[in-house]
Amino acid sequence: MDNQVEEIKQKLDAVTVISRYLPLKKKGRNYWAPCPFHGEKTPSFTVSPELQIFKCFGCGKAGDIFTFLQEYEKIGFREALEELAKQAGIKLVQSENLTKQESQKKLLLQINAEVSRFYHYMLIKHPLGKPALKYVLDRGITPQTIKHFQIGYSPENPQLIINYLTKKSFSQSDLIATGTFGQSQYGAHRLYDRFQNRLVFPLSDHRDRILGFSGRILPGPKADKMAKYVNSPETELYHKSQTLFGLNLSKETIRQKGNCIVVEGEFDLISPYQFGIKNIVAVKGTAFTQEQLQLLKRYTDSLILGLDSDFAGSAAAIKSIESADALGFDIKVIDLKNFKDPDEAVRADTKAFSQSVDNAIPIWDFIINSAVKTYGTDTPRGRKLLLSSVLPSLSKIENSVIKSDYYRKLANQLATSEEAVLQEAVKYQPGAAAPTPINSVKSDPKTSDPVSTKIEKLEEYLLLLILSAKKPISLSQKIKKNLETLTFPKFQKLLNLLSAQKKFRANNFSQILPPELSQVFQDLYLQLDQIKLDSRQHHHEVKKTINQLSEINLKSQLKQLSGKIAQLENQGSPESLRQVENDYNLALQKLSKIQSQKS
Repeated sequence: MDNQVEEIKQKLDAVTVISRYLPLKKKGRNYWAPCPFHGEKTPSFTVSPELQIFKCFGCGKAGDIFTFLQEYEKIGFREALEELAKQAGIKLVQSENLTKQESQKKLLLQINAEVSRFYHYMLIKHPLGKPALKYVLDRGITPQTIKHFQIGYSPENPQLIINYLTKKSFSQSDLIATGTFGQSQYGAHRLYDRFQNRLVFPLSDHRDRILGFSGRILPGPKADKMAKYVNSPETELYHKSQTLFGLNLSKETIRQKGNCIVVEGEFDLISPYQFGIKNIVAVKGTAFTQEQLQLLKRYTDSLILGLDSDFAGSAAAIKSIESADALGFDIKVIDLKNFKDPDEAVRADTKAFSQSVDNAIPIWDFIINSAVKTYGTDTPRGRKLLLSSVLPSLSKIENSVIKSDYYRKLANQLATSEEAVLQEAVKYQPGAAAPTPINSVKSDPKTSDPVSTKIEKLEEYLLLLILSAKKPISLSQKIKKNLETLTFPKFQKLLNLLSAQKKFRANNFSQILPPELSQVFQDLYLQLDQIKLDSRQHHHEVKKTINQLSEINLKSQLKQLSGKIAQLENQGSPESLRQVENDYNLALQKLSKIQSQKS
């Protein structure tokens, strides 16, 4: 397997691989993008084409293409290996060393794919699916769209699908593990289909793998007594909080358009999609989770909400909007006019719906306007309720300039002063953390010492200067002659190994280093764009840094020697005292020479 990993690394370029997921931009010798692993506005995520690695200087995540894919897709090493092997056009040697969890996931995905095929067949080709098909077509959904979304129908008799899957050698326990099937209380060996007699939508992840299903009740005498929608329960594969309906089909359009329309249900997505509005996902509810936001952040920084008009009154929805703002999303809201949802709006007038998307209202304007409509501004009670409704959200706006603008707008709505609104807003500001007692923090005395910190920074800078030189090996050898030793072992070891090389290539050098030194070297190498010096300036900086380190070292020596002299004077050891005094004078001469060069 190790050989295949290396073969994949040889065939794939880190910049090419990662640019499939992130909008990388070249800057200096490296490529940069906003980090996908934590919310940020200024890019701190970099990819090195020389070292074939990535690193985020914000959150610290780093590694190669395998690490990136595992972190980005939230998958195990084997899945990353399979995906990268596919990209590299390499056929993997089959291994029987799948973990129990990996084997189970693979099996559940196979079952879900078969279930989806069966449901889809039942809807479009089987006589039992004719009423369900008529219902979908009557809603204006075309056969092409039905096929595109693999919409299906689960027949009332669950034995049909159970027999189909049993013939394919899937066990009863495996079927139950998918969440699609349950065991009847009235028959120990009888299974039931959770979605029976429902229209069924496959719920896929952004990698097109079917994780679960959603079933919508069909019109009929019992429809009013049944839940309108039933979703797969939480399983090994399906987690509602991490899934966005339609993202597998819309992600590239979202990336191209630069924004994403967020709606609630399946038909709210399918109808606009059918009419060409394809930058759209459904959250299956009025609130979205942190995981869903992080998923969308991969493709866009702009959300356009097409949720039910009363979502502004939902505490969960407001909380998710605050989370989106904290992650740096620009958020707007579609005015649905008198329509109850996007499905109804787009079927009534597609052009008008498209215009309402283009003219979407900034979220905080929408929240203020909704509160004004709900509580009014004419009575003291209404004004108080309006403030208590809006200020908790406004106070959490990440950007202080935008926050100030909306305090001003709110003051205008209430015909009061901005100062009065600010006074009320203070009540809702997130509380400051209690100060940490000084004695409660245990710090490393070496790193907390200002002199030690200065030395570390100077030694790090010296290594950066070496690595940015035209002849790094030659310069490292010269520096070793001028400096007795570096204080920090990690830098000394790097200097020793570098000066011993015959030829320097960053990637090759990184691979011969032990893991702890390889990480130090990679961190240094990724910072080389900071060194922007011509040859004269570079020479001057090297000399100056060596002198600074020598000066600190000599001052430390003089302090130690001074203490020894005082000790020997008390002991009455003239010969030893003379030797230490000679050492002291020699160190003092060296220090004077260095200091004279500064003036």
